[in-house]
Amino acid sequence: MKILIADDELNNRKLLRDYLKSLAHCDMVSDGKAALELFTADMEDGEPYDLVLLDIMMPVMDGQKALARIRATEKRFSEGKQGYKEIPIIMVTGMDSSLQAMQAYFKGGCSDYLTKPVTRQALLEKLRKFNLIPEDEDEGED
Repeated sequence: MKILIADDELNNRKLLRDYLKSLAHCDMVSDGKAALELFTADMEDGEPYDLVLLDIMMPVMDGQKALARIRATEKRFSEGKQGYKEIPIIMVTGMDSSLQAMQAYFKGGCSDYLTKPVTRQALLEKLRKFNLIPEDEDEGED
């Protein structure tokens, strides 16, 4: 499994990577523009991500704008492909921006969202929801 983590805070990126390192290869970027560039490159290579974790508040390009452009890129590459399944994009947000998370969820086409601080258990629940890991995957420690 291959996951893209976009968050402007290094500690947040490292935490998410540490939660996922036994399950997936994680690429990490610090802004929405870099996330879009990496996502696009991997779509062009025919090796799309299995999941994108996207912070809402980031410099250069915020998460909502990146989300819209990622979905447009995904649509462009999947046109005419039978049985194409949308890549899950989970917005990650601080409690103070839950309204923005809901807007991204309903307007921007994100698949779900998590609020910070993200726990390993909450993240694994989302992975199970999208059938990225089996139901019995070890919960481990937060």
